[in-house]
Amino acid sequence: MSGRRQTQPARYVREAGSQTAGPARSRQEEGETGMSVGGIVIEWWRSSLRRDDGQARAARARLRRCESPAEALAVAETHDLNARLKRFEQNPTSDQLALLATVFARLAGVDGERLAFLLGRQTMKDGPRTLSELRFQSLIRIRSRRDLMTPLRRSLSVLDANLDCNGRALAEDLYFWNDRVRNKWCFQYFGAEYAEINQGETVT
Repeated sequence: MSGRRQTQPARYVREAGSQTAGPARSRQEEGETGMSVGGIVIEWWRSSLRRDDGQARAARARLRRCESPAEALAVAETHDLNARLKRFEQNPTSDQLALLATVFARLAGVDGERLAFLLGRQTMKDGPRTLSELRFQSLIRIRSRRDLMTPLRRSLSVLDANLDCNGRALAEDLYFWNDRVRNKWCFQYFGAEYAEINQGETVT
């Protein structure tokens, strides 16, 4: 019998709400190799979704129509994202993968402004924002990534069809989607300089 150590390929997705504790935040953000979640997702987006061929176009179309994590998990490109994240010591849940895949299927570029800033942009002083304050408030109160999928998709529909935003920042915001991220989005939406949030302070 060979003494070679057998390794199990990263095939399976951890379910949302799993009792398995994830790594500390610093390791989650950069993994064992030092590559950030944002960097991993951008590389996946470029190689799996932005290719100019029929397979990539079909994947984008399928992911744009998804209304649940199960539907997104039925698309092979979502599992490619899972494998890439696991390769860099990340441990994504099904909801994290579904949210990332369905949102990034709608991006035409990843080098623009941060998404919350684009949603809050005004074409004239004191004019209406791209996404109304009421809709933004409803969006920012959502805590579950599963519940965020459809409202965020609808919010993206108010932006240009060739949406170009800061993909690296967006990937990390959606992956972690916690109180700090939601508070940060509020500052970005109103175009304000980010202020440190007191521990435990949240949007209500």
